[in-house]
Amino acid sequence: MLFILFITVSCAGHKETAVATNSPYQRKPLIEVTESQLKTEAQQIDATTQILIGKPQEAVEAFQKILKDNPGYAPAHYELGKIYLAVGWLDSALYHTLEAFRAQNDNLWYELQLTQIYSRQQDGKNLTATWEDIVRRNPDRPDLYYDLSNAYLLSNNVTASIEVLDRVEKRFGITEPVSLQKQKLWSAIQKPDKARRELEKLAEAMPTENRYNAILAESYMAEKNYNKALQYYNRILSICPDDENIHISMASCYLAMGDLPHTYHHIRLGVLNPEVSCSDRLTYLSEFLRNKGFFTFYSKPCFLLADTVAQQCQGESEHAFLYGQILAAQERYAEAAAQFAKKLDADKSEYEIWEALLVCESMVDDTNRALLDHASQASELFPLHLRPYLILAQGHLKLGDCQKAKQYLERCEMVAPYDSRVKELKQTLLQSCQ
Repeated sequence: MLFILFITVSCAGHKETAVATNSPYQRKPLIEVTESQLKTEAQQIDATTQILIGKPQEAVEAFQKILKDNPGYAPAHYELGKIYLAVGWLDSALYHTLEAFRAQNDNLWYELQLTQIYSRQQDGKNLTATWEDIVRRNPDRPDLYYDLSNAYLLSNNVTASIEVLDRVEKRFGITEPVSLQKQKLWSAIQKPDKARRELEKLAEAMPTENRYNAILAESYMAEKNYNKALQYYNRILSICPDDENIHISMASCYLAMGDLPHTYHHIRLGVLNPEVSCSDRLTYLSEFLRNKGFFTFYSKPCFLLADTVAQQCQGESEHAFLYGQILAAQERYAEAAAQFAKKLDADKSEYEIWEALLVCESMVDDTNRALLDHASQASELFPLHLRPYLILAQGHLKLGDCQKAKQYLERCEMVAPYDSRVKELKQTLLQSCQ
């Protein structure tokens, strides 16, 4: 294992977030260099070269020879510590790295290697203590604070991790990565008020960044604090007055508050935006019309809005089903059927649209030949659905064709033998076709 993994050590540096600017072999300037010191440094160069040329065993022996002659030589301890860390010999890695650090305790590289070892050993106490010392020595490097915060997380000390990030903010000001991390941590320990406060600080610090205002507005909406939600929606509106999404969101908020005039006002602004697709605009309308209170007072102006949108989008089939539903809600069945047929011309694969078409055509004329043709097509495409067979049986019965009516009744009984509509049809057919 030592021979296989050792070669990777020479290319492995410390992680990107904690790169020191100095050499790991930094030493204090010497007034006079002795022959012994020159010899040791030459041996260090030779040992490092053995790594680079792929002779790991020779490199280990060379570092050990250095330490035999000079037991306190920090760079040799550091390199051996790196080797043992790479092959998983953590006790040996810790011993040599500590020896390097004791000999030269102002070397950041040595301390960083200690943090790697403590992390692998899951020694949270020494890991956080070492990162605290690194931060103390390098107070102007924010990346080191992040590592310290993560070290506390590895020790399951979320509060201490957040306190470190507070120190970052105090020293460097409010930043997006720090505030979002704090927000996640507060949420993780189930303190939603503190988590939201982090987003509020971001929203205040970045007033033109709407996403934090939007997150806060939705958060207050979920808590049914509608006045507070409106405060953030209005902030967004002041920056993006033509954003259809904010108008629809404000309409939802006003609807929840029971303020129907403001609800319609914002629906109208959102729905009449030509930049929004026809399908989306009609979807917005459909959603609000499902509210009984709003439907009672504002169905007519909303239907007019739907007609306006449909006129703007003539020739498009994507919105036809939605518009057909709105027309059906007004009992404009012939117009609704035309929209469903338009949608089916583009795509016949959805049974829901076929059924809507059949219902609307039945309301116009249940013996219409077009109705029977559509029911026949639907029964072929979707043979397990009851309604097409019912329409075919009833239609042929009214046309006086008892034989075909009986054939389709049999299909009805196969698909839904216990359905009350099938039983009624059977009784009607027996009375009419004796």
